[in-house]
Amino acid sequence: MENGGEGMRCLALFGHACIILGCYLVAWGINLLPVSSPEPLDIIAKPLFWGMISIFGGICANMHSRCRCIRGEWGGKASFS
Repeated sequence: MENGGEGMRCLALFGHACIILGCYLVAWGINLLPVSSPEPLDIIAKPLFWGMISIFGGICANMHSRCRCIRGEWGGKASFS
């Protein structure tokens, strides 16, 4: 594979694994909602919070596995106009 294709495949697999793990954590967190208290420390300690972080991190990893900047194909300066 050219341009680090194996690393990109690993990043995509990691992203998918994060999304799957995040879905399980969100489902577990939803089941714990009736017994949870709305305190900031309790929110951060629950699996619903970490499930959302994991899902968004997985989406980020999947997007960057196809990104030109990560693959090293970004030839010039970025144009914002």
